[in-house]
Amino acid sequence: MLDTPRESDFDEIAEAAAELCDAPIGVVNLIGDGRQFFKAEVGLGVRETPLDSSFCRQALLQEDFLYVQDASRDPRFEGNPLVTGGPCLRFYAGALLKTAEGHPIGTVCVLDTKPHDLTDRQRKGLLRLARQTMAQMELRRSLREHAEQRLLHERILDSATDYAIIATDPEGNVTRWNAGAENVLGWSEAEILGRPVSVFFTPEDRAVGRPETERVLALEHGSAPDERWHLRRDGSRFWASGKTMPLRSNDEQVVGFLKILRDRTGQREDNAALEASELRYRSLVEVSPQVVWFGDAEGNVTYCNAYWYDYTGLPAGQIGEASWLGAIHPDHREPTRRAWLVAAASGQPYEVEFPLRGGDGQYRWFLSRARPMRSADGTVRSWIGTSLDIHERKVAEERFQTLTELSPTVIWFGNPDGSLSYLNDRWYAYTGQTPEQSLPMGWTAVIHPDDQAGLMRVWEEARGREVLFDTEARLRRADGAYRWFLIRAEPMRNGAGAVAGWLGSNSDIHDRRRTEDDLRKAREQLRLAVEATGTGVFDYDLIGDVLNWDFRTRSFFGLGPDATVNLDVYLSRLHPDDRDRCNAAVTAAIDPDGDGAYDVTYRTVAPEDGVERWVYAKGQTLFEDGRPVRLIGTARDVTESRLAEQVLRETEERYRLAARATNDAIWDWNLGTDHILWNEAVQTLFGYAPEAVGPSGSWWKEHIHPDDVERVKSSIYAVIEGEGSGWMDEYRFLRANGTYAAILDRGYVIRDANGKAVRMIGAMLDMSERKRAEEEQRLLTGELQHRVKNTLALVQAIASQSLRGGTDVDEMREAFASRLISLGRAHDILTASSWTEAPISEVVEGALAVHREAQAQRIRASGPNVRLAAKPALSLALALHELATNASKYGALSNQMGSVDLRWHVVHEGDTPRFCLTWSEHGGPPILAQPTRRGFGSRLIERSFAAEVGGEVRLTYASTGLVCRLEASLAAMQEQRDSNAA
Repeated sequence: MLDTPRESDFDEIAEAAAELCDAPIGVVNLIGDGRQFFKAEVGLGVRETPLDSSFCRQALLQEDFLYVQDASRDPRFEGNPLVTGGPCLRFYAGALLKTAEGHPIGTVCVLDTKPHDLTDRQRKGLLRLARQTMAQMELRRSLREHAEQRLLHERILDSATDYAIIATDPEGNVTRWNAGAENVLGWSEAEILGRPVSVFFTPEDRAVGRPETERVLALEHGSAPDERWHLRRDGSRFWASGKTMPLRSNDEQVVGFLKILRDRTGQREDNAALEASELRYRSLVEVSPQVVWFGDAEGNVTYCNAYWYDYTGLPAGQIGEASWLGAIHPDHREPTRRAWLVAAASGQPYEVEFPLRGGDGQYRWFLSRARPMRSADGTVRSWIGTSLDIHERKVAEERFQTLTELSPTVIWFGNPDGSLSYLNDRWYAYTGQTPEQSLPMGWTAVIHPDDQAGLMRVWEEARGREVLFDTEARLRRADGAYRWFLIRAEPMRNGAGAVAGWLGSNSDIHDRRRTEDDLRKAREQLRLAVEATGTGVFDYDLIGDVLNWDFRTRSFFGLGPDATVNLDVYLSRLHPDDRDRCNAAVTAAIDPDGDGAYDVTYRTVAPEDGVERWVYAKGQTLFEDGRPVRLIGTARDVTESRLAEQVLRETEERYRLAARATNDAIWDWNLGTDHILWNEAVQTLFGYAPEAVGPSGSWWKEHIHPDDVERVKSSIYAVIEGEGSGWMDEYRFLRANGTYAAILDRGYVIRDANGKAVRMIGAMLDMSERKRAEEEQRLLTGELQHRVKNTLALVQAIASQSLRGGTDVDEMREAFASRLISLGRAHDILTASSWTEAPISEVVEGALAVHREAQAQRIRASGPNVRLAAKPALSLALALHELATNASKYGALSNQMGSVDLRWHVVHEGDTPRFCLTWSEHGGPPILAQPTRRGFGSRLIERSFAAEVGGEVRLTYASTGLVCRLEASLAAMQEQRDSNAA
């Protein structure tokens, strides 16, 4: 009301206030926009004063009323220009103007230039005047809002062209017809006024008195909604939703009716399509092989599909934060929660990986993603997300690093600029390069000169287009020979989709390339063979009635290549039982209203020899101006396949009969009567006699394991009582012999027209064997991990011993490589016996094979057949390899005369048999002095045998040659050590 003109009602209030308090000045003032406005004033002569110096500013700080007897003595007004200067105000009394919500907006106040006392009657009077002022202001606001609302209603009514708004008299005759009614129904207002509303009702609704019924219902209930077919002026029908309401006068007399209609034909069709789409979507969500979940705009999870409850074992419908967060591994709960809250607050996509606990207590890795669903204005209204089981992928990633090193191919990582950042050991073993020579661009030096330009061009093009790099080139081996390699690399992208690098491999295809010429020749021979045994061709000129067959098609009918062919010949050589069917196929193919397809299988019979053949013919009719002109196609002799089909049918029948005996337990549950029909498999699967199988759902529930029954009942009734259709659960089911079978049960709910579940059909699959197999697989995986761990520990020890204290890189690399080769041979021997044990003779032969190839007679080995455990076998193989290598370099095998005696035996003394092995060198260069330091080999022998097996190693440097004695308890050589010790 700021800046509005003076009004007598408010002026009278200001006058009454001044008169009540016997004051010369009375004011109705309002505060807003940082200023003070006088709606009414007496004795002041202005409409506005500064707010900073006003008495009203202090009044707003009070609860209801401010009374100042003498402002010159009140510290709140010390230095106030209205007090110290003109008009020298002294007295003030003001009642606050407050809105219904309690917000102060001004005062009704009186002022005087001399002090005043204020009686209780005057104080109460000012409060009443303040309430009257607020009542006047509320009245004006209501009148203004009412006027605006009435104008708005009139404009809405005029602009509602999509709504038919119709007013009638009490008998149902039209009295008002808006533009929307003309738009929807087709009649103009001039055409329809005075006519009954039944004119746009369908004949069947008029026949049952529907217009009259709506008016009665509107009188009884205040309104009568309807949704039905109506008629337009042109006689066409449309589906409309509407409502009929009575119009009453102020004395509640019915003066007519108001009917509102809206054309909902398109929406009805859209709703039907939407319902079908939602049903399909919900079905897909419920059977999805991953977790699907929804969240609201604030980040609260509102729904999880059945997969979530099946996997976690949580009760259906339990979706609170504590529930889903509790299933995440403790180490990942808080990071996952933070990531979700950040995404929900920012509206950005959410993606995180975490281990999720299953119903069995085991954790599996899941990738959870979510995207916000936005309204038209861009605000987030909900979230939809999925959680995908990526456990195998995560395990594969962890294995990838190991596999990279163990891969028989060259594995490499490339940078976006074309340089390489990694090459596995296969590259260095093949090319002889070192990492310093190969990286980042030295790898190009081993490419054949004739192939280098082409390879680099393809590599640059692949990087430029960010596509697969795929080429073949010759790479130089360490001995200078070139071999062909298939070189491929895939681009690796970061989260933003940009290429961050390349993962590549080089596979030796040299042998394949040498056979490619042979392969091309074989393909050519295959093409000729296919042509030699190809299908026949037929061409029927429908205009000239001329039938042409090639020689193969003639042979199918028992005709020679030059035999005359026409329609009579074709019909005469068809099997009598197939003529009508073939004729019908031709008739359908040449029908202009059809698709022109000719597809039929028939038998031919040659009168000359009576041979019956099966022929499959497929063709297409060509039409011109709607008239068939030509039927052309192919024919194949399918006699053998038809005979095979007969055999297959017989086989399938046998299989059906066999499957009937071993089929899953099929059940059909009437939910209304709790009656279940079982097939015979429930007896064969679980061992029950027919009379022992109960025909009710109670019997089934009673046989579920006590620890599973409540969970299963909750999951199945959640589907039955909800809106879903598919159910699946795993549980234990009691067999007749008292044991439990592991069961995977699936079911499908059948609902009536109202959505009520009436039947459920499903099948029980016995997974007991699969469960046992999974447990065995778990044990095997643990064993494999143990063995790989031991092998890597041994490789680490070899590397440490080979490299410790060395100065010559080539010598250290050669020593390390030869020791790994020896370790590999020992692995081969152990692999042949499943890594349990190996004969000592095979271990010795494997360790000394390289040295005995050229000097077989110079190494003599003998001893009893002792079987060694895996780790002692590896340690012994490495020790023998070191002894033989040192002998070849410095000892008995370094000349043409020396020899080695290798003897082992078992000493039975006391309670603990001992294994003893002696390596004796003879005829080599004489040892003139004892060595001053221990070399790589000596330390490795002590590490591999003494430390790993717990044995004793004694090296004697006699003048005639080295003597090495290895001794350990027989039990240590034959027993597997604890994995923790490894």
